[in-house]
Amino acid sequence: MNDCTRRLMNESSLAACAITASDSVLVALSGGADSTALLLSLLELKNEGRIGGLFAAHLNHGIRGESALHDERFCEALCARLGVPLQTETCDAPAYAKSTGKTLEQAARELRYAFLERARASFGANLIATAHHADDQAETVLLHLLRGCGTGGLGGMKPRSGNLVRPFLETRKDAILAYLAQRGETYCVDETNAQNTAARNRIRIELMPALRAINPSVTQALCKTAALCAEDDALLRKLANEAGIRIAAGDGMDRNELTALPAALKSRIVRNRIFSLDENVNESEVRRVLALLTAQTGTRIELSGGFHAWTDATALYIGTYPEEIAYCVPFVPEGETVTPRGVLHSERSEGWHKSEDGYEAYLSLDTLPEGLVVRSRRKGDRFHPLGAPGERKLSDVFIDKKISKEKRDLPLLCAGNEVYYAAGLTVSERAKVGTDTREILHITFTGGNQG
Repeated sequence: MNDCTRRLMNESSLAACAITASDSVLVALSGGADSTALLLSLLELKNEGRIGGLFAAHLNHGIRGESALHDERFCEALCARLGVPLQTETCDAPAYAKSTGKTLEQAARELRYAFLERARASFGANLIATAHHADDQAETVLLHLLRGCGTGGLGGMKPRSGNLVRPFLETRKDAILAYLAQRGETYCVDETNAQNTAARNRIRIELMPALRAINPSVTQALCKTAALCAEDDALLRKLANEAGIRIAAGDGMDRNELTALPAALKSRIVRNRIFSLDENVNESEVRRVLALLTAQTGTRIELSGGFHAWTDATALYIGTYPEEIAYCVPFVPEGETVTPRGVLHSERSEGWHKSEDGYEAYLSLDTLPEGLVVRSRRKGDRFHPLGAPGERKLSDVFIDKKISKEKRDLPLLCAGNEVYYAAGLTVSERAKVGTDTREILHITFTGGNQG
């Protein structure tokens, strides 16, 4: 590795990216100075056996007309000269932005990373390398700060995120240009980078020079801030993950325990839950979900992506709210009764024992009426749970036993509005096995939510 390359990509940056000799790397090649220098630097690593394979990918976003075609031809010629396999593709970022309601910058980025992932898979590479450098990092920190953020945003870009690596994140732009000049390498210039329209361009063109007049080392200062915030955020994320495990309550989170946590952990736990369903997490949705901790039991809100957050007496849930399904099927006393919410397996039994949960039940056939059905709940249903002092409305029983609304759609063994067995809950006093019971019916319920 020559001295220039060592300055661009030192041992600490390689270690931070966790790049090893067994890795095959795909370079996101625009043809600009940064990605050209990255390709050349990684090629030297490949020639020294420091990485296993090297490929490149170039996307024409369909924005810059003939200039973009010039950049594409430059990348093709560069890769042919270096002997690096290249994959190119053209898309229509403006049309995609219009159809999705995204900004042109957002649309281009989304299309670019989707293309890079396809190219990585087609080459069999395991890493994608982008040429983001220290000056980009400083701009990113300012961009996040101006939009409002916590330590996650102030931590800026990471040297490695999944299979995406940024080997130049500790390298200044002027070092990249000096490297190319010493090698006598040319590169493309994207004229849109000089347009004072996009927020990042305005930060680079207007804000950074003004800050540099106050502190000539502002780039280094912002990168130092990013590194410190990234360390703090990593600790907070670790603590939040541990706390998230502790407060888990089935599919939800214990409301009291979540409420008692520090705000920094609460918000991270909720954000992680939403992110696992929909990566387009925004802070307003995190705040709306946290507000449910003090909301009335049973409150439900809709989130983006068609997901929901809701509460019961003890837990907060984030996911797909299970809609109730109305159904009614004849009960099969000896065999299987299939419902949309699970299956009741029934058989006669010579003996019985106390059930450990409501998913197994013993009923007295002597007291069961004819014409039983298994159905979803209806208005007016009555139930006398085993051991309870008397019959009550089924809805009141659910409330007393703290059965959340989304879990009340359980199969009911009924005659009219009388419930003899609530699958997953308990049997009725009217159907309990006694000392004088002559015939016993054994039911096991599979399905439903047994968590």
